[in-house]
Formats: sequence, structure tokens, C-alpha cells
Amino acid sequence: MNLTPAERVAAILRDEFAAHGVRLPDIRADLSDPRQPQLELGTVPLGTGFALLRVLTDYQRLLKAERARSDRRDRD
Repeated sequence: MNLTPAERVAAILRDEFAAHGVRLPDIRADLSDPRQPQLELGTVPLGTGFALLRVLTDYQRLLKAERARSDRRDRD
């Protein structure tokens, strides 16, 4: 299955949370506007704020890297 960049980022975030001991199964990419994908988070358990901040600080970097990779693939 071919995942979009936003879906790959959602999967990466799910894995990052799991690495910090936080299980958030309800992280998904909202692709209703393909030019502006949004990340949707479900309920965040109490006490996970620091893990959430730590992981989400990398969100923009991850999404930018996925877009750049996608652009390179489109040019090739």
C-alpha cells in the first residue's frame, strides 16, 4: 500500500509515542484537503503532555522531509 506523506508522518508519530511508552492509537491524517493535510489526535491520556510536546516538536521537520522526498521522487 502506498502511503501519503501525511499518513507516513502519522505512523512515525505513533511509533515515536510508543517508544516513549505512550500508546495513542487514534492518530490519523485528515486528507480532505491534499494540499494541507492535517494530523488528528484522539484523546490524550493524562500525564503524556511532555511526551506529546517532545514528539510534536519534530512534526514539522518530518513533514517537510516527507514532502521533499516526494518532490524528488516526482522529478525523477
